[in-house]
Amino acid sequence: MANDTTPSAYLDLGLEDTHVLVTGGTGLIGRAVVNAFLYAGANVSVLDINAPTATDEDDDEQSQRLVLHADVSSEESIEDAWAKATARFGPVACCVALASLDLSVLPHVTSAADMGFEQFMKTLEVNVGGSFLTARAWLRGLREAKERDGALEGRMRNVGFIIVGSESGRFGERGNPDYAASKSAVQGGLLQSLKADVVKLWKGARVNAVAPGPVDTARFQQECKDDPEEYWRSAQATTALGKPVPVTAVARTILYLASESWSGSVHGQVINVDGGKQGKVIWTKEEASNQ
Repeated sequence: MANDTTPSAYLDLGLEDTHVLVTGGTGLIGRAVVNAFLYAGANVSVLDINAPTATDEDDDEQSQRLVLHADVSSEESIEDAWAKATARFGPVACCVALASLDLSVLPHVTSAADMGFEQFMKTLEVNVGGSFLTARAWLRGLREAKERDGALEGRMRNVGFIIVGSESGRFGERGNPDYAASKSAVQGGLLQSLKADVVKLWKGARVNAVAPGPVDTARFQQECKDDPEEYWRSAQATTALGKPVPVTAVARTILYLASESWSGSVHGQVINVDGGKQGKVIWTKEEASNQ
């Protein structure tokens, strides 16, 4: 890589040959994140519950990508997939914890009074428990790699953990307190705990989070067609830029946080990629008119 004093160093992410593992990497946002890392020259392991189970995609020694079936809420599943990824590309330097149950799949209720406890706990199991198990596997992998080769700590670049949270973790989510609580937990308490932990395990390792606002996926576009007020509520009424967040904006922010060259002094932070979100609409137009 170019010397840090050269002009080209300011444009170089320095992610070439870095082993990046992305959970939830086959989803609408996940695919953009995976492709961004591939474009940057990284070797990418993709873990997803929707990945094939019989055979692993891109199981080719020349491929930069390995797709593995994994359930992030299962210790055994995570450990098995992690071992396969490590065998293929070596120790995981950078991990992106993206897998979660999101608002597109979770049942929505009018009030928390109507939410079943089973749904609440299941969401926490996957979103919080899955993020913890992913972080633990990453930490254990680093520790084992250092035990095998102590000099690796000084050689391996871009060592970091990136949590994908949500605006819901800041502002709540009417009708889905399960989702909001889970995102608040991972981009709050889990992030801050890991911030103090990882630096004692691996010198220079960093942990950060990305909290996207409404992301302009095909699913969001369909939701806006189904409910014409959705676009106004989510992307205009309380958002300074007045539009949803492009998927590429989320992916590029994650690339920035992954790059030691670009964000080597950013640690323990939540980056809000939300177009200047100020909060949530509490009263819809219809509800307000009925007051």
